[in-house]
Amino acid sequence: MNARSPDLGDFSPLLDEQLAAGKRGEFDRGAAIARELQAQFPNSDRAAFNRAWYEMREGNLLAGLQCLDRGRWVGAFGLPPLETSKPLYRNENLVGKHLLLRSEGGLGDEIINIRFAKNFAARGAKVAVSCAPPLMSVFARVEGVSSVVAGEAARFMHHDYWVPAMSAARVLELEFKDLNGSPYLSTQPESFETWRERLAPKFGASDLKIGLKFFGNPKFEHEQLRRFPEQRLIAALGSRPWVNLQLETTDLPIRSWEDTLGVLANLDLVITSCTSVAHASAALGVETWILVPILPYYIWSLPGERSPWYDSVRLFRQTNPGEWDSAFTAIANALDEKAKL
Repeated sequence: MNARSPDLGDFSPLLDEQLAAGKRGEFDRGAAIARELQAQFPNSDRAAFNRAWYEMREGNLLAGLQCLDRGRWVGAFGLPPLETSKPLYRNENLVGKHLLLRSEGGLGDEIINIRFAKNFAARGAKVAVSCAPPLMSVFARVEGVSSVVAGEAARFMHHDYWVPAMSAARVLELEFKDLNGSPYLSTQPESFETWRERLAPKFGASDLKIGLKFFGNPKFEHEQLRRFPEQRLIAALGSRPWVNLQLETTDLPIRSWEDTLGVLANLDLVITSCTSVAHASAALGVETWILVPILPYYIWSLPGERSPWYDSVRLFRQTNPGEWDSAFTAIANALDEKAKL
C-alpha cells in the first residue's frame, strides 16, 4: 500500500454535520452531504469512508465497500498493512496458490467475514486464516479453511497472496445479490450435547428456548448508541423463560467460544443488540432478532427487517433517537405471533 497525502476535505465541518444527521435518522440530509463532499473533495478518503454507509443504504454494496476501504488511509477501517513481502490479492489465478485471509476488527467482524474463505477456496486457493485465538477452533471447521493461526502470527504463515478480511467482499466484487446468507459456523458435537443437557432443566417441553444478550464491548466506538434498557426487553418476553447470554452476569458456565456456540445451537431464538453473539448465532442458522440503533453498523445499512448477510436474522430497528419503545413493542408482538404457530 502506498502512502497518501491528506486533503483539506478530511477536515470539513460537513463531516460532523453528516454524522449528527445520521444519529438523528435524517438520512436524506446525510446522503445529500455525502454527495456534496464527493463533489467538493473527490480525493478525501475520510469523506469517502463516511459515504460508504449511504451507498450501502441505497443498495450499492460494492460501491460502499470500496468507500469503506478508503478509510484504511485515515485509520478509520481495519488493521494496518500486514508486514509481508507478498502482494495483496488482485484477482490473480489462485489454482495451487496459498492465500492468507487476515481477520481484523472486533470478534463480530471476524465472524462476519470468515464466510468468504470458501469463495477463495472455490477459486483454487488453499486458504489460511489468521484470527483472534479464542476463535481458532471455531474457524478451523469453516468450509474453505485449510489452516488457522493466531492473528499475531499471521506474517509467519506461508502465503502467495493475502486479503484483509474486512475487504474480502470488495476484493470478490460482491453485490448484495451475491451474498450467501446460509449458515457457515458449526458446533463441536460434544459441546452441543453438553449444553443440551445443561439447558434442558431451564425450559419446559413446549417452551420456546430464548437467549438474551444486552450489550457488547463498551470500548467500541458508538457502542453507547446500541445500549437499550435491559428490563424493557425482559418485560417484552412476558412470562416466557429465557437464559442470560451476557457473560458479565450469566449463571451459565460459559468459558470459551465453543461453549458459546454450544449454547446458541440449543436455542430456538436469540434476541440481542448488535454484538459478536448476534453474528455467531446468525452464522449458526439460529433465529436471531437484533435490536439496531437508528444509525446501525454498515452490515445493517440496507433498509428493512431482513438482511442478505444472514437468512436467520430479523432486525428490530430504533425509529427515534434514544427511544426503543417501538422496537420492544414489535418484539412482544412478534413473540405472540410465534406462539400462535
